Amino acid sequence: MIGIEALECFLENWHSKIKEYENYDEFEAMVEYAFGSDVRVVNTRVIVEKFFEKKIRFEDLLFEDLKTCFLPEEVEFDEENGNLYINRNLYKIKIAPRIC
Repeated sequence: MIGIEALECFLENWHSKIKEYENYDEFEAMVEYAFGSDVRVVNTRVIVEKFFEKKIRFEDLLFEDLKTCFLPEEVEFDEENGNLYINRNLYKIKIAPRIC
């Protein structure tokens, strides 16, 4: 599943792990960032704005330089494992909510 529908399905699937606020949703996640052969994994807070562009932000210095507004066609939800993926030409990000 790809696009805004994928993001909404992801948020619905992990509803019990997500804190909902007026303008955004927030949850703790394991985020894997792969840039070529450089792969980094961090535990961080993920924030998804509820309105307009559905901007995704990460609260970790690793992601400080990344553009946090992703195009709908770059977001993909894997229903089998429940992970959300952001695919760009140069890098790929996997978001897996923390279960505990």
